[in-house]
Amino acid sequence: MTNDRMIEYYRKRAGEYDKIYFRDDAVRQAELSDLYQISQERLHQKTVLDIACGTGFWTRIVSETTQEIIGLDINRQTLLEAHNKNYQCPISMVEADIYKLPIIPNRCDGLLATYIISHVRRQDHEALGQSLKKVLKPGSSAFICDNNLICETHNRVEWDDAKINSYSHRHLESGEEYVILKNYFEEAELADIFGRWGVISKIIFRKYYWAVLLKF
Repeated sequence: MTNDRMIEYYRKRAGEYDKIYFRDDAVRQAELSDLYQISQERLHQKTVLDIACGTGFWTRIVSETTQEIIGLDINRQTLLEAHNKNYQCPISMVEADIYKLPIIPNRCDGLLATYIISHVRRQDHEALGQSLKKVLKPGSSAFICDNNLICETHNRVEWDDAKINSYSHRHLESGEEYVILKNYFEEAELADIFGRWGVISKIIFRKYYWAVLLKF
């Protein structure tokens, strides 16, 4: 479920968050470029629910091909950052918890979920999938992506006592340290998690990032 410490971390990081997408690394940039295009193709002409939309970075990218996007995030400060971006389709931003979706059922036929699954406890994955099924149209297309453990080379990662979920030590530009929930997955685990949500069209698993294309 939602963690107050993690919410505080992302609230304070809102103004610096987008820098992660502009690191000077050719492999990272090539992987991201491919994923940007795939996300646009996957959600082409869809009415999209963007859960944990954050600063709106991916929202802006997919807005180039979608009909409409409803961006949802629990953090007001990141939504303020999102409001400052320019979008190519109608956008509405909602301050809400992903575990208490305030969306009218069958309103959306597309799902965008970027960099959020790693912040969900493993024991909550199935419940989140069931919640999404209640609000998305049957057959909705989904683009889900996140990063791999190699991205944590500068951060210490440790496990909880039960060895179920991992946590990353993060530092803001101010020097403040936070320990946040951050899980990483192998391809086989992704197949198991999202196979319970719907029909997997494709799993993309690369050095830095992974993505799942799914039909609910």
